[in-house]
Amino acid sequence: MTGMRSAARGAAPPKARAPGFTALIAAAALSVTGCAQGAGDPSLASDSASAADVTESGASSAESGAASSESEPDSGASSSPAAEDSESESEPEELLEEQEIAEILLTESELPFTPDRHSTFTGLDFFQEQLAVEEDIYAENFGDGACAAAMDRVNAELVGESPQGGVVQEYEHQLEDRTESLYVWMLGLEEPQDSTAVWDQVLDACAGTPLRGETDSVQVKPFEAQEFEGIELDMDVHNGEDMVEVLGYSASVDYGRHLLMVSAANMKAETFSTIVELQAEKLAAYRYENAD
Repeated sequence: MTGMRSAARGAAPPKARAPGFTALIAAAALSVTGCAQGAGDPSLASDSASAADVTESGASSAESGAASSESEPDSGASSSPAAEDSESESEPEELLEEQEIAEILLTESELPFTPDRHSTFTGLDFFQEQLAVEEDIYAENFGDGACAAAMDRVNAELVGESPQGGVVQEYEHQLEDRTESLYVWMLGLEEPQDSTAVWDQVLDACAGTPLRGETDSVQVKPFEAQEFEGIELDMDVHNGEDMVEVLGYSASVDYGRHLLMVSAANMKAETFSTIVELQAEKLAAYRYENAD
């Protein structure tokens, strides 16, 4: 994992005072595109299962998983040779049901903080309406260049042309100087994805060259933790009064015909790394428990 600076030099500005800032953060956090708009929109509700059902299923699975890990501390994939041997064989060929996806995603009780707000989205609306559309936010803010173009299309490339449905867990954590936003989601795909190649394209396009606009700048860096790979975004944004530093992160791992993503904005590096490690451990435990 690359070195990261902690979260902010000043408080994030209120949304009403800084619409441009909000748009940049929404784009910069990649999978957190719905953070600033539409997160509470009823149109993002499930098209095939209720959010409450999926959340309840995920929470009960988390509780049973936690009990299992307490009674059998050596059963995780990170410490079990059997789990390591079976990892490549346990990738599902078929798409997982929404309740199965909920068993994999981190639940509220498993986070290293107590969120002040939690929303669950299921189906396709969130992915198709919030993520899978190529935006021009980076080009508009930083001009036509390889890095800005790569950042504007990365969401669409990760989601693909034919997403099959998934589950999104959105969390917000209110602090004195900022609000941390976290998205943990898994999406079923028509064909297996190579998300590492997508991140490599972005990093190649942005290597050593920060994006700079009239007032704002974004530096793109690689992020790695456990089996997750992605990017860290170090953003300096003018909110009309001050320069505010905000960190954004997105990291993913491929699981059969699924993409598992963890994204955050306004969060300390240590907190995000902890969350990614917890999610990696939970995925490893699911692999082990469902190995053939």
